[in-house]
Amino acid sequence: MSNWLNQHMQTLKLVLNRMHANMLSTFMICLVIGVAMCLPSLFYLAVDNLSKLTDHIQKDTEISLFLNVEAGAGAIKTIERQLAQNKDIERFHLVTKEEAWQQLQLKSQSNQDVNDAVSQLGKNPLPDAFFIQAKSADPDSLIQLKDTLQSLPNVELALLNTEWVKRLSSLLSLGKTLISMIAGLLAIVLLVIIGNTVRMQILTQKDEIEVSNLIGATSSFIRMPFLYAGALYGLFGGLMAVLMLIGIVHVFNLSMSQIAHLYSNDFSLSLFNLQLFLAVIITAVCIGWAGSYIAVSRAIASYKIN
Repeated sequence: MSNWLNQHMQTLKLVLNRMHANMLSTFMICLVIGVAMCLPSLFYLAVDNLSKLTDHIQKDTEISLFLNVEAGAGAIKTIERQLAQNKDIERFHLVTKEEAWQQLQLKSQSNQDVNDAVSQLGKNPLPDAFFIQAKSADPDSLIQLKDTLQSLPNVELALLNTEWVKRLSSLLSLGKTLISMIAGLLAIVLLVIIGNTVRMQILTQKDEIEVSNLIGATSSFIRMPFLYAGALYGLFGGLMAVLMLIGIVHVFNLSMSQIAHLYSNDFSLSLFNLQLFLAVIITAVCIGWAGSYIAVSRAIASYKIN
């Protein structure tokens, strides 16, 4: 076990020394990886925050249930009991026609035209209404609940406006698909870049590899330093991507704070997203390792190393 660990530590030290000796080229490769990993991460942050905003808006969406004007106290009690028994409803409250009429009169006092129109009505034309908050924020579930409530006796109209939310959800779903496609394409590009980089390193060390093969070195021993190199390229590139994300989000929040202040809002992006950062670094390491493995495996096959 100690020999195995010592062998890996020596290999890692050798790879780090080679990277230090070629610091500029190492930095450029890691920078390319960082930029390639940063782009889809920024798109993901944008779509993710829009999704959270949409979920928040959906949770604030109410179903307005207007009763027939002729509905009496008995009908109201019956509907109230049915709403309380509905498992899809989180909470609801009743606004009676008298309360709605008083609110309308209070609001009309600030507008003379509206006040005159209300005065000409003579009697209260407003119906009793229930305002309902559903447990689910899913637009399809809300529409199904609205249709169920619309069919209740003494219900004149059930209102729910989620069409724009459904459109936004569809656009966000399309955005996530596009992010996956962009991330996939960039992953292929990184595989090619890292593979070519490792391939160039293999060519510069061709004599060393052939000598190692002649003295009986196994393919896993020959492959090890190149795999470490690819994984380290991915690691350093992933760390660069994380630093870029933090910097971009910080600048965005500074710019957004000025706009949000004008609208009395405190909207901002989270500066530290540990889950995203870990995903970026681990993905970059895996891509670096895979690109190196493909390149060195082809080289081993061409040299016919056993």
